[in-house]
Amino acid sequence: MTGCAMSETSRSELTEVLEHRGYQIRLSQTGVDWIAFVALPKQRPTLFMAPDREAVIAIVHEWIDKELQPGRDPA
Repeated sequence: MTGCAMSETSRSELTEVLEHRGYQIRLSQTGVDWIAFVALPKQRPTLFMAPDREAVIAIVHEWIDKELQPGRDPA
């Protein structure tokens, strides 16, 4: 697993930025859920939601790994 983290403040909420296999993952807690916006540079992000931080990160990593499988047509 690759990852680096940094934080930034936006609208009084904390956003954590991670990277996995070239994708940028922006994590935020919204109420009781966690959201992740995931994208390659200069692409529109895909949104994921989960009840906790670890769950949303696991979902995103699985999705990225599937996106990068050989033979998959890019969307």
